Amino acid sequence: MTDRIKGLVLADGANEFDGLFAMVQAAGRWPGLRREMRGAPGYVAHHLWFAWPTTVGILSWWEDEASAYRFAHLPAHLEFWEWATKPGHTRGGWLAFYALGHGGPLWGNGVRKRVTTFGRFTSAPSGEPPKGTPEQRRSLQRKS
Repeated sequence: MTDRIKGLVLADGANEFDGLFAMVQAAGRWPGLRREMRGAPGYVAHHLWFAWPTTVGILSWWEDEASAYRFAHLPAHLEFWEWATKPGHTRGGWLAFYALGHGGPLWGNGVRKRVTTFGRFTSAPSGEPPKGTPEQRRSLQRKS
């Protein structure tokens, strides 16, 4: 077993459901699962996504990998997976973890929610404008 990731992690997971009826059944389990996830120690945020025709995924952010794994062992999540592994419910899925390696300050118009959610994991804004992309910086060097 490897060491757990310390600091902000993104858990990226999805399931391909075995048809519309299975998706409706899963949707009925979602309120309890969401409530349990949002109340779990170390929870930061989540975002659901959908891919046609029957794939539903979730991006969830956690203070560390251990928090995500603790959530995975809570009752509503275990009940969902017990249901999901029965024939006719899902055809498969995936789970991956990504760690915040580094990042700059969060600032600018339109990102207030992200600043509120993730600001404690990044450095404070300096108040200076962004330095631009590498291509923009090269372009400025060529002009001078």
